[in-house]
Amino acid sequence: MKFGKHEFRPARWSILLTAAGMALFVALGMWQLQRAALKDSIQASFEQRLAEDYHELNLADDLADVQYRKLRLRGRYHDAHHFLLDNQVHRGRAGYQVVTPFYLADSDHIVLVNRGWAAWGASREPVPEILPTNAGDSVSGIAFVPGEPALVLGEVELSGNWPQLIPYVDLAALQRQYSEQLLPLVLWLAPEQPGAYVREWDPVWLPPEKSRAYAVQWFSFAAIALILFVVLNLRKTE
Repeated sequence: MKFGKHEFRPARWSILLTAAGMALFVALGMWQLQRAALKDSIQASFEQRLAEDYHELNLADDLADVQYRKLRLRGRYHDAHHFLLDNQVHRGRAGYQVVTPFYLADSDHIVLVNRGWAAWGASREPVPEILPTNAGDSVSGIAFVPGEPALVLGEVELSGNWPQLIPYVDLAALQRQYSEQLLPLVLWLAPEQPGAYVREWDPVWLPPEKSRAYAVQWFSFAAIALILFVVLNLRKTE
């Protein structure tokens, strides 16, 4: 194929390599756009339910629709048992989140309450002292249904020593510590509740704008691959 004084004559291997590279880059860009759309949907649902009022948890309700609802629980904390959710980063600092079981009143059910984030000290040893709950017979917060972690950093291995360090919330593993039934949710403690831990809850780890920026990068790589393919395979004719 000739273009004026130039001839476009690519080798078969360069065609296949460029096509494979562009297909990969476009696929990755589309994947990032899908992630951005999912994050938009999650954020919209979260903000919509934040605008609602608190309501009492009713165990007869369908817990499948409890995600991000503002709940008020009545009962008492188990102040002798605390889990430290490890590998939690807040504003660039490594730390942990304090998760304490809350026994529901007039029930044999437990809800895990995430009381917020704290930074590790100069060393991860010894285990930090856990602040008292300072709560009465009720707590308020946002319901979160934990799913499978995107990156599994070890298994949840429990011992008889408290507090216990865990890499992620595995309700099936934690259930073995209790005869009462753990409900399939975690309550993110409301910022206005008593306590000195940091509570800035957001269900989206990275904002959707980040995913869109990554998508633009991948599409740019596809465009660059096409441009290089054309430029490198143009030969000036005699």
